Amino acid sequence: MNLKISTQRHCIETEVKHQYNSAVSKYFKASDEKGKKDLENRIDLLHHAIETLDFRFLRSRYPDLRGDSLAEIGLFRDGAGAIGITINGEKIETTNPN
Repeated sequence: MNLKISTQRHCIETEVKHQYNSAVSKYFKASDEKGKKDLENRIDLLHHAIETLDFRFLRSRYPDLRGDSLAEIGLFRDGAGAIGITINGEKIETTNPN
């Protein structure tokens, strides 16, 4: 699953939390099983991002993640289950080396 994250009005952390809360709300209103399964995957990815990403590091290293940016931001989980981020199609380093 690859999610688009808009940093046009908010930083990445605020937008990820907003999308998480929105997906949880939609989940409890969904009536079809396919819709619920899609939302479960979305919720799981966003929750994992909230729990594991160092948003302070990401904002300091990548200005496009601070907000007020038109860059295309993608959030995904790789084959090993780790969270990844792309900026304009380029994968970025998500772990703080310190």
